[in-house]
Amino acid sequence: MDNEKMWQLLILKLSGEASGEELAELELLLRQHPDLAQQAASVESIWKSKGAPAPADTDHLFNRHLQRLSDGTADNTPFQPIPDVRRRTSGTQRIFFIAASLAAAAVIAIVLFNALSVSGNLPNPATPAVSGNSVSTKNGSKSKLQLPDGTQVWLNSGSNISYENDFGSASRQVRLIGEAFFDVVKDPSRPFVIHTATIDIKVLGTAFNVRSYPEEKITETALIRGAVEITLKASTDKKIVLKPNEKLVVSNDSSWLSKDSAHAVNVPKKPAVMTLTQVHHLDKDSIATEMLWTKNKLVFDGETLSEVALKLERWYGVKVIIIGDELKNIEYTGVFSDDNLTEVLYALQLSGNFKYVIRRNEVIIRP
Repeated sequence: MDNEKMWQLLILKLSGEASGEELAELELLLRQHPDLAQQAASVESIWKSKGAPAPADTDHLFNRHLQRLSDGTADNTPFQPIPDVRRRTSGTQRIFFIAASLAAAAVIAIVLFNALSVSGNLPNPATPAVSGNSVSTKNGSKSKLQLPDGTQVWLNSGSNISYENDFGSASRQVRLIGEAFFDVVKDPSRPFVIHTATIDIKVLGTAFNVRSYPEEKITETALIRGAVEITLKASTDKKIVLKPNEKLVVSNDSSWLSKDSAHAVNVPKKPAVMTLTQVHHLDKDSIATEMLWTKNKLVFDGETLSEVALKLERWYGVKVIIIGDELKNIEYTGVFSDDNLTEVLYALQLSGNFKYVIRRNEVIIRP
């Protein structure tokens, strides 16, 4: 409710229609909710930097906004249809028509859409604040976007990508939390660099998948074509160059480094910090399993039930609770295409010998 009220008041403020009472109400609401204040500041910053469209364009912009809503390209926009907005002036009540409020919301949405060049969310309060542009996907949703240089990005569930306003001027640098598949436009004069919590990836023009969720134990880079140079933040003097169909898996919680240039690292009494291997294929002619999620296929490739649970949470937007440690390390392999949660759990149950219960948005797995 506070979220909806904040957008209503912000629309009035940016359109110059807010009364002193409404401005005071907006200021109080933002002080009480820092997360909303962060979103409002992002909108105001972009609004001021881009400039509001002329009033004569309102009908055209509104029609464009409705078109995006109808064709599904605005699914991630934080703006919702706004109910009748009422104001009081000198003891009388003035009514703003619903269409007028929607048009103002559409104008703001389009300013954000053009500024970000994507149909994504404002920065998610759960992700780090950034000074540039940020796009997030919630659990249960995925998104495809195009960066200002033309690079195509597929963003998996529960992920965030951000870049500064000067992206593309002298360099192309983005920050990634979660998983994304990149098809980078080649430009030798401006290397493309992806920063994650564990590694930095430098490319010129290539296609590859990066998986770097903070709640997982590893960061994974799978190269499909081209070449990438990877630098480990725990050991910046170590650089690894991947060739097509190679995959690098790096431990997220290790501060030391060992490397075998061809295959998995095997160090006695210590877990592998870095593993260089080949991308996986379901069969000889299939695409790499590491990018099947971009085709809306849910893949488990020798993953433990604990790892499977994390994927299910992001894929279906649920909470998965595993009761019994003996179940957590059992490994599963399988590919699911357009299967619902119940169908996936039933298939896993057949090979895993466990029981499950689905209660609204919660799944409980037990022996």
